[in-house]
Amino acid sequence: METITIEIDFDIHKLIEAERRSFSEKPLHALRRLLHLPALTVSDQSSDTDGATGQAWVEDGVVIPHGSYARMEYGRGSQRYEGRFLNGFLVVNGTPFRSLSSAASSLAKTKRGANPSLNGWNYWQVQLPGSDRWDLMEHLRKRASGKAIF
Repeated sequence: METITIEIDFDIHKLIEAERRSFSEKPLHALRRLLHLPALTVSDQSSDTDGATGQAWVEDGVVIPHGSYARMEYGRGSQRYEGRFLNGFLVVNGTPFRSLSSAASSLAKTKRGANPSLNGWNYWQVQLPGSDRWDLMEHLRKRASGKAIF
């Protein structure tokens, strides 16, 4: 299955999000239901895994397995970004980023349209393979360094 990127407005985004059955469900599946298209079969989704093996993303003692999902919200949820950790990079909309902060700062926009300088550890969350839970990356970094998390 080939992936392409299309631009949608906020109203369409809200409809897709309202249709999603869980945070782990990809927007693609919700959109297919909204458009009354058949659900994808397992073989249709096989390229979705990007291979079972690949290089982990590693920074500050945190190791994120290849294929893990990532998401970030900015502007009190008005901006939402989703990506994957693939072969040592955080990939969002086809663009690879080496660090969480470079991804967050490149993607987010202020009300005036500028790119803010963000500490990506405080914005990005990860969903590890086999889990339905999202963890804030800063919490994983604190765990890796032995600092307490409240």
